[in-house]
Amino acid sequence: PKTVIPFQRVRVEEVEFADERLQDNSYWAKDGAEIGYGAKAQEVLGQVKGRDFRHEKTKKKRGSYRGGQIDLQSHSIKFNYSDDE
Repeated sequence: PKTVIPFQRVRVEEVEFADERLQDNSYWAKDGAEIGYGAKAQEVLGQVKGRDFRHEKTKKKRGSYRGGQIDLQSHSIKFNYSDDE
């Protein structure tokens, strides 16, 4: 029998991250996520998928949702670019 190899556009073993912080793309990996505006919504909406996500999102829009504080800090990751490479 043939072994079926699923199509992969990007080979995982060939991926190199410029910064280790880019490996985790979750909300909680962000700096200041615990006190951020979306922390409360992430606790609820992070648990659901698909139709249930739409349902929960609509409930949040209808209600009197109060998130955390809105901070104006930049949480971006700075890259070192070189013209020599």
